[in-house]
Amino acid sequence: MSEPIAQPSATLVDAPWQAYRRPYVRDLAYVLACPNVLTEWLDFAPHQNTHTISVHSTRFWQAQFAAYRPRLDELDTTNAYQALTRYLVTRPSPNRLGFHFEGLLSFWLEDGFQRGLHSYETLASNVQLYNGKQTTGELDLILYNHADNLVEHWELAIKFFMGSAPFEPENWVGINSNDNLQRKMTHMQTKQFRTVWVDTENHGQVKIDKRYGIIKGRFFLPKNITNFVYPSWLAPSFPMHEWCDKYDTSTLATLDIRELRAAHYIEWFSKRDFYDGRPSALIHSENGILKTGLYFEGDRPIVIYPKQHDEKSD
Repeated sequence: MSEPIAQPSATLVDAPWQAYRRPYVRDLAYVLACPNVLTEWLDFAPHQNTHTISVHSTRFWQAQFAAYRPRLDELDTTNAYQALTRYLVTRPSPNRLGFHFEGLLSFWLEDGFQRGLHSYETLASNVQLYNGKQTTGELDLILYNHADNLVEHWELAIKFFMGSAPFEPENWVGINSNDNLQRKMTHMQTKQFRTVWVDTENHGQVKIDKRYGIIKGRFFLPKNITNFVYPSWLAPSFPMHEWCDKYDTSTLATLDIRELRAAHYIEWFSKRDFYDGRPSALIHSENGILKTGLYFEGDRPIVIYPKQHDEKSD
């Protein structure tokens, strides 16, 4: 693994999705404009016979967002918004964050291809994998890239991870402490990305030419950390915020708990101002200790999380 590089201005993240008024349009803009967390794929299974996995550059996602921006403006200001909402709410499990992320990207892929805004035609999605009659997993997206004449497999993940020193992939963990970046990447590489041939309903059997891991979301650094150095694998423009140990009373004392608002689950994507009138975060505390989760301090997201494993919080 290459040496870390310092990125002193990286925490000043540009958030163009905040310009949109309608929540699902803001989410869609966020999904496109947010870079992949990775600048390169890290191989955590070097002794297994796995395929090469690529990641799209930050420039790639900037270009996709720019090309689709006029359509985002239309969705945000006209009745065209109904097409997006209908698409999302009719998909399986629309209230789960991972499925919402997949639905947003799938809408962009289908809608953008029909409008000639990108070269990716969707051949299949949610392809079931079987071992005999037993389902063993599924593939997220099988696409045909008309620009490069390649069949591509895109595997998606939306992750909201809290980091701790030394900030290697295994040190970025989720609210479920069993979930971390290294474990997710290893699973993707050794499970979904092993597939070579895919049966599609409308295009027959196709052979995968190229594989892309698409991991987006938000990362949270320990509050009051100084001199954080970005590892070379971590995109310096990736959305970065703060987390605080729920038992760190001295740091929590620097927050005005009366001004904190517990976030609605979908606000991991983007803040919904119409939730601002809900009761304050104090009702989400037990014995003066805030519950684990996402809060807003004004418009700034902050996660309250136990530094040590806390089964009750899980």
